[in-house]
Order: sequence, then C-alpha cells, then structure tokens
Amino acid sequence: MAKNVFTVAEWNKINQLAATSAEKFGLPKRHSKSVVLGTFNIRKLGEVKKRSKQAWDFLQFISQRFDLLAVQEVMDNLAGIRELHARLGNKYGLVVSDVTGVFPGESGNAERLTFLFHWGKIQRSELASDITYDRSIIVQTLLNNHVDFEQTWEQHLKKLAVWKKKAAKNKTESKRAPRKPAIQLPRFLTFIRQPHCASFKVIAKGTAKPHEFLVVNAHLLYGNNKLERKWEFDSLIEWLTVRAKKADKLYHKNMLLMGDCNLEFESTGIKREEVDAQLKLLNNTRLKSKKAAKVNFPLLNDHPKEGRLTTNIRLNQTYDQIALFSHDKRLPTHEANKTAGSNGTNGYDYGVFSYSELFAHALHEKSFSELNKTQQKAIIKKI
Repeated sequence: MAKNVFTVAEWNKINQLAATSAEKFGLPKRHSKSVVLGTFNIRKLGEVKKRSKQAWDFLQFISQRFDLLAVQEVMDNLAGIRELHARLGNKYGLVVSDVTGVFPGESGNAERLTFLFHWGKIQRSELASDITYDRSIIVQTLLNNHVDFEQTWEQHLKKLAVWKKKAAKNKTESKRAPRKPAIQLPRFLTFIRQPHCASFKVIAKGTAKPHEFLVVNAHLLYGNNKLERKWEFDSLIEWLTVRAKKADKLYHKNMLLMGDCNLEFESTGIKREEVDAQLKLLNNTRLKSKKAAKVNFPLLNDHPKEGRLTTNIRLNQTYDQIALFSHDKRLPTHEANKTAGSNGTNGYDYGVFSYSELFAHALHEKSFSELNKTQQKAIIKKI
C-alpha cells in the first residue's frame, strides 16, 4: 500500500458517517419510482490491491446508489472495475470500452470508459461505439490552418532539440531525465481520449413508453494548453448538436452526456456564465427546429437550494458534467433546473456528492473550507 492513505481508523470514521449521513453531503437516495444517473471519475481504477478493503467498501457504497453510472479512468487492467462490479452483484450489468489515450504498445496513461447499470431499472440496447472525428475533417483542419501548424512543428522541433541535449547531459551526470515537451496544438484535431457511447433504455412502468438514451461517456483533455480543454469540450458539443438536429437519424432520440469534461473556470479565463449562455443559446439557434433536441447542462446552473455546485476535491471546479439532449418532452429542460428538488423524492433533481465535505466532517468535524491548509492537503493526498 502507498504511504499517503487513510488509516483503518480514519476509514471507519468516514464509512460510519457515510452510512448515517451521506445524503447531507449530496449522495442521492434510490427510490422505487425514480432513476438515478451519475458520473464518477475513479482515479486509476486498476489493480485491486492498490486500494484498501475500506476504500473498496466506500466505492461500493457510492456506486450502489446509482441505476446508471458512467465511470472514467478505468485502467487497461480490468481487475478493479470487475471487483466493483462483483461487489454490486448480479443486479448490475457492466459495459467496458477498449483502451483509449495511447496507441497500443506505447507508454502512456491508457484508459477505458465504462458503465455500470442496474438491471431492475435499466436495459441495454444494441448500440456501442466510440465518437471520432473522421480523417476528412482532420485533413481539412490541417489544410485550412497550415501556417499555424507549420509554426507549431518548427517550435516543437526546437524544444525537442533542447530537450535531447539536456537529457543526454543528465544521463552522463546520473540525473533524472527531463520531461519531454508536449506539442501545443494551435487548433483542435481530435480527442485525446475517444468518448465512448452505448444505448440504454429506462424500463417503463405500466403502459408508459421507456426512456431511451444514447449515453456518451467522456474523459476530456487535462493538459498544459488550457485552451485545448475548451476546444475538446466545444468539439464534443458540436458532435452532439449535429446529431441532435435530426431525430429520425438517431438510434435513440435522446442523448445523455456523462463524464469528466475537465472544463476549468479558474485558470483558463473561461467564464462559467459564458459557457452556460453559449449552451442555452443552442436551443434558439442550431437546435431551433422542431426536429432538433433541447439541451440542458444542469451543473452549470446554480442549484435552487444548494447554490453553486463543484465536483473536485478542492471544491473550486466543476470538471464533471451531465447533459441532456432530449426530444422526449417528459425529460427536463434547463427551465426545470429553477425548481429542481421541489417535487418530492421522485421528482427531477440534480446535484454533486461532496466527498471532501464528508471526509472533512468525519475526520475533523468541520467543513472542508474551515480546515487549515495542512489538513486540506492531508485529505487531498490520501484520495
């Protein structure tokens, strides 16, 4: 086990508070007449032995609250996601993508994108696929912006030459090799990790029609070029928007995006309000026709009861996103976000499970924001 992990005593406090008060920190309850959807980046979910029994108990406790859960950062080693699936039991199904993020045989952080779903609420239908930008679009982008790309290649080759000299020098001095410079692209070409999609049906009661979704699981770029994050996000929305315009061409008429979009609002200069306005504008522009879907990104809106929602451990970013591109009038549009959580236990609501708040209260009986920097760093290192 790694050094920076919670002790058994600390995990006991965390799991005890979670068992009695998890809803206070945003973890949803499962109800017979509602369906709970979620997205969860479980960092480097691979080897089972790299997590303690208490950590696995906690992951199981969270996951069993959801009827459909999109999971990111599943490693090429499937032991971890299979362990979680086994703990949830045969009531749950599992869908796993192939690896993405690196070419086979090369070094890098290869990941899989997966879904866990409750058979009692969710059925699998036929479709499963990656989302890609075709070669013709990539070639056209390179051609239209050839001057910018030529400058990029020249600048990168110069950086590589400097890096090679430094690496050779460090080798002779028995020093650690310097980090190889990454290419800073001037335009979006394709996704760093191909989003994965699969089709599902929410089982209907009585004579009602099922809710059918094409569900997209994405883990977008987190890199040095902060603008690339926005480019990836915009490109994914572009793909979804174009597909959403023609219901008759879709396998299922509704699309659901669930994933870690790494859309950072602190250091990139990107404004949350501007992104929210941009997405809402789609309903009055590109998705204006009767054949088009309506788009809703609830996590970009302040919750009517909880206020501003954040999804990371430091409580300052909303990296994770859930979005609806819906043709079904039974599904909530962005107007419904204003009254979320006001229609009883089975009504529409959205939110975030703030595990950092849970950990802070369990270990220090304080809010995470009330902890000193040493205490905050100690929690962050152990997650």
